[in-house]
Amino acid sequence: MHIEPALLGPVSLFLGALVGGSASLLGAIYSQRCQGRVQHVASEIAKRETVYADFVMSASSLLLNAYTRDEISLSGDEQRLIGLINRMRLFAPPDVVEGAEAVLTGIVEILLQPSIELRQLAKEALSKSIEDPVLAFSSICGGELNNLRRRVALTGGVPN
Repeated sequence: MHIEPALLGPVSLFLGALVGGSASLLGAIYSQRCQGRVQHVASEIAKRETVYADFVMSASSLLLNAYTRDEISLSGDEQRLIGLINRMRLFAPPDVVEGAEAVLTGIVEILLQPSIELRQLAKEALSKSIEDPVLAFSSICGGELNNLRRRVALTGGVPN
C-alpha cells in the first residue's frame, strides 16, 4: 500500500485533532457527571441535616413540656414530630428511625408521669439524674451523617 507523502501531513493532523478533541469531550462529560453526583449527594446530606435538626428542635420542646406539664394533648408539635419520623422513613437508615421512635416513646412515657417544677428539672438535669432521649438520637444522626460524608470522600462523590 502506497500513501501519498503530500496527504500524510493533513491526515495525521486530522487524526490527531480527532483523538485530542474526543479525549477532551470525554473528560468534560466525565467531570460533569461526577460534579452532578457530588451536588446530588451534597443536597441529600443537607436534606437529612435539616430534617434531623427540625426533629431535635421539636422533640426538645416537647420533652421540656412533658416534664413540666400534666396535661396530655395532641397539638401541632406532636403531629409535627410524628410527621418528621415518617419523613425520615423515606431516606434514613433503620437505626436513625429507631432512635427517633425511641425519642417519641420517651416523651410519651414522661407525659404519663406527674409533672415536676422547672427548678427541680434543672437540678436533675445538672446532676445528670434524668435521661435525655434526644441526646442519644443526636449522636446517632451525627454518626450517620459523618459516615455518609466519609463514604462520599472515599469514593470521590459516589455514595455506596
